[in-house]
Amino acid sequence: MHVFITFMNEYGYLVLFLALFLGILAVPLPIEAMMGYAGLLAFQGQMNWMAAILSAGLGGAAGMFAAYWVGYKLGMPFFEKYGRASI
Repeated sequence: MHVFITFMNEYGYLVLFLALFLGILAVPLPIEAMMGYAGLLAFQGQMNWMAAILSAGLGGAAGMFAAYWVGYKLGMPFFEKYGRASI
């Protein structure tokens, strides 16, 4: 977590965007903790709260679009072939 805090202090909005983007794509990142830390930085005046919300929202939307595109292009045959059986 220390690495994420360091990156968040250095590159704030970009890290927030990428964290939400990759978190939506099922990369195991602590996105809830990073959102909380972004709120703390906004409260302390080190980050603009509106820009943080915009960055996080755009990252989440881009992640959802990318996840939809992967599902659309690969389709059900990919998941039936390489996915694990649910039962």
